[in-house]
Amino acid sequence: MKSVKDLKSQSGFTIAELLVGIFIIALISGIFIANYRSSDRQAKLNMAAQQVVSDIRTAQNYSLGLQEFEGSVPKSGWGARFDTASPDSYIIFADEDEDEFDYDAGEEYKTVDLPSDIIISNINVAGAVDIVFMPPNPTTYINTNNNTSVEITLKENISNAVKKINVNFLGLIDIVD
Repeated sequence: MKSVKDLKSQSGFTIAELLVGIFIIALISGIFIANYRSSDRQAKLNMAAQQVVSDIRTAQNYSLGLQEFEGSVPKSGWGARFDTASPDSYIIFADEDEDEFDYDAGEEYKTVDLPSDIIISNINVAGAVDIVFMPPNPTTYINTNNNTSVEITLKENISNAVKKINVNFLGLIDIVD
């Protein structure tokens, strides 16, 4: 049988040691969770930028493939409209007016909503921008002009991270970090 003196000499954890251990675990967990959320927001922004590029390329491919809209091939091709006045969405459209190369009401193919907390924060041309691909080449028109380029900036509202999408007059579409 053990005496009281023998029981006191056995080592164990004190309250202070337990609190320090819990604090260290909580600190490491907090750092992990903060980094996870940050990388999650960055991934969401990357995916949104990839989706925008994919939708612009879809309009370009529809123009190349002479895709029909409401029973006929659009006279001036397919396009995408971006507007900072509607920063949480953009429009893919069929340009049915001959030689106008812009979006008009009734030409909407689909409206694409950006993920929550991601907006179109800037476009390097004034106002809205229409990117239209005229078949059969397809020639690229940016706001009815075929010798310019446009830069569309997507922003993640919480971290303020940005992704820029460039479209030039040759129809090349690229994401810039």
